[in-house]
Amino acid sequence: MKTFYLNEIQSLINSLNVEDGARLRRTRQFFETYGFQIGPKYIKKIVNNIWELRAGKVRLFLYIKGNDAYGVHLIIKKSQKLPKKDIDLAIKRSKKI
Repeated sequence: MKTFYLNEIQSLINSLNVEDGARLRRTRQFFETYGFQIGPKYIKKIVNNIWELRAGKVRLFLYIKGNDAYGVHLIIKKSQKLPKKDIDLAIKRSKKI
């Protein structure tokens, strides 16, 4: 599975500190290699075709379309529950793809 990013998401990824950026790259490579077999520790379905890729405290929302994954939103998680506004933003951005 190949991963693509919206421009604003790529900018956010580039602005992550070294540790978080490395963790996200490693997790993304895991996902590209093994797909959904990496398990719930690293990936979780949020709604329909929106999935949450978990890399430490960084959460990358992916929109899955065919064999491609599109990074549509990125957050640094600060609480146990995902904010609804972040889920809604990921859904809104996925509709543009």
